[in-house]
Amino acid sequence: MNEPANLDTRLAALRDASLAWEPPASVDAAIAAATNRQRAAAPRPPTRLSDRRSLLWPLALAAAMGVLSFIVRSLPPTDDPVAHGDAASQRASAESARRAFTPVVSAAELRNVGEAVVVPTRVPLLTLAQFGLPVDPARVDDAVDAELLVRRDGALLAYRFVN
Repeated sequence: MNEPANLDTRLAALRDASLAWEPPASVDAAIAAATNRQRAAAPRPPTRLSDRRSLLWPLALAAAMGVLSFIVRSLPPTDDPVAHGDAASQRASAESARRAFTPVVSAAELRNVGEAVVVPTRVPLLTLAQFGLPVDPARVDDAVDAELLVRRDGALLAYRFVN
């Protein structure tokens, strides 16, 4: 049982003797330099300025949307009767859309066509259903007038139904 007490007294004596020891100045300088390098390499926590920058993009986007909505609301109303729901003008625009050709080939190919011919023809009413248009089943045997836009070599470019 003497050993723990003896060990305690020896450790206390060693502690008291080492209190006066100081490391050389070069060790203190090396520790300070290592600490400074570590601080420089470590990522810095966000500062208040960077916190403000993170809010700038959403605020700029909100401001731009506000300005655009103000501009759109301040535009004068159009005189387009279709936009206001006039039934006669809606029928007229539907009629003009029906008179327009519906392309079968790409727009790039249509631009590159040198000469094309409009060929009038009659097609079965069932053809309208194949293009997704509504057809009365009682009139499936009837024919409808159509015009085909055909290239000189006979390739179909576009179509439109006349009646």
